[in-house]
Amino acid sequence: MIRRTLLTTLLALGTAAVAWGARPATFVLTNGQRVSGELTYKGGTAYTLNGKDYPSTEVAIIAFVPGDPNAAELNQLPTTDNPSDEHQRHLFVTSDGQVIPGKLYDFSPDGETVRFDPVGATSAADRRTMPTNQLSRVYIRPSAARQVYASVLNNPNTAVATSGVAANGTVTVAANQPWTDTGITVKKGDRLSFHTNGQIRVASGSGAEANASPDGAGNFQGARNRYPVPQMPVGGLIARVDTGQAFPIGSNSQPITMPANGRLYLGINDDEFGDNSGAFTVVINR
Repeated sequence: MIRRTLLTTLLALGTAAVAWGARPATFVLTNGQRVSGELTYKGGTAYTLNGKDYPSTEVAIIAFVPGDPNAAELNQLPTTDNPSDEHQRHLFVTSDGQVIPGKLYDFSPDGETVRFDPVGATSAADRRTMPTNQLSRVYIRPSAARQVYASVLNNPNTAVATSGVAANGTVTVAANQPWTDTGITVKKGDRLSFHTNGQIRVASGSGAEANASPDGAGNFQGARNRYPVPQMPVGGLIARVDTGQAFPIGSNSQPITMPANGRLYLGINDDEFGDNSGAFTVVINR
């Protein structure tokens, strides 16, 4: 009995140690959904997040940093999941922006390192090992990643700003970027309040009608049916969860119920951003 109890205790401690050392990550799934948690690896063709296994066929990207990729990065993805050179099947993007094609071999059990065979590898001796804290993203299913971020590929100006979160907990939402990553992950049903300050301009060289408050530029004439939230004036503060439907925020400071699980983004209700200027400053409270 004592021996069995000791063995059980050691196994429990070992499991806890792996969980404690697991690497924080976000899976961008092939259906566009995001799930965040701690990455572990049991072997085989599935990846584990918070104890749940996800087959590699369901994972488009394993991300280790917040924010979405830009068009320049996405354009380097192979157009097929089975290229003629298998060493170009996956893409590894380092924290300093280097893009390395290769074939994923495995992760360490705690998700802290990844091994892959780079282009030109001919044997296991050519295999590379890299700490995942030096990576931004690993593309598992390139074709699915292309579909998830089709809007970025088709219009490079829709790339997401990743510098919105300030040290004091506020989020700066630049008018010349459609979406800004808040760095906040929400659950469906969460109630968040938004306190917004600032004014932006939605067209360079225009008069006062181009000035927009968080509720938008009410007197500015434009084709609202092209905006993410057609019922809201151009330039208003809006939000979305992951790649879901956009919804209005404006100057409303009352709690708003989150419609889904995932990463929260704030944005500008507009369809062209190159001539916008200024920014909103938003404090988000749960």
